[in-house]
Amino acid sequence: MKRRVNALVLLIVLSVLGPALATGEAGGHRSPSNDVVLYELNEQAQFTVDKGRLHRVAMSGLEGKARLGTPLCTEDLMDQAEKVFKARQRTVKDAGRCTVVAFGNSDLDLGDRDLGIVQGTIDGTLYVVVNSELTNLTDAPELVVMTGSFTGTVVVTDAAIITITGGTLTGTGSPTFCPGGCKFTGKFRQPFTVHHVAVYKKDSGQLVPVLPDERALGDPTVRLEITFVDD
Repeated sequence: MKRRVNALVLLIVLSVLGPALATGEAGGHRSPSNDVVLYELNEQAQFTVDKGRLHRVAMSGLEGKARLGTPLCTEDLMDQAEKVFKARQRTVKDAGRCTVVAFGNSDLDLGDRDLGIVQGTIDGTLYVVVNSELTNLTDAPELVVMTGSFTGTVVVTDAAIITITGGTLTGTGSPTFCPGGCKFTGKFRQPFTVHHVAVYKKDSGQLVPVLPDERALGDPTVRLEITFVDD
């Protein structure tokens, strides 16, 4: 019954907003140009004062997928992982998919928010993980096959969008990747509600519904889109 009601609400919103609200797939919501897409599964945030300026500092955990052929999902990474674990007579499940887990910190300077200026920094660690019988083949991927760290600067460019203006990803441990640092840009898309339906805002201003697999325990999540920049 609840699903039928939700579907009816979405249908009403689509009819009211018309072309302003597109379906997730038809609206280009999941653009193939994104190299990595992560979703914020949890966050804890606090407001602090530093040198008389108000800051929002937070820590969050994210998970998502990296596109094959990108620094976080090289052509031979998963083949190598399968061979390594096969030699140990261990099974790796669905190693062709590059799952990424990240733990990040953010610090937004709110001191000039009245002037429409909010900017700050991000940093953290990330892990490319696979599923294995060494952990739990039924659970989400969690066995680490590659690690890295990232830093970046961010600016709030829209009430619903935070832009990463300069990001750097560096591999740590083995196998080695991005030894000199891989540059990237990105967007944090904040979910918000329109007529009782959770949506994201695209760069064009078009609204797209938050899809069922873009939620954590039923709650809409922040969506992070990353694109690597060629030198």
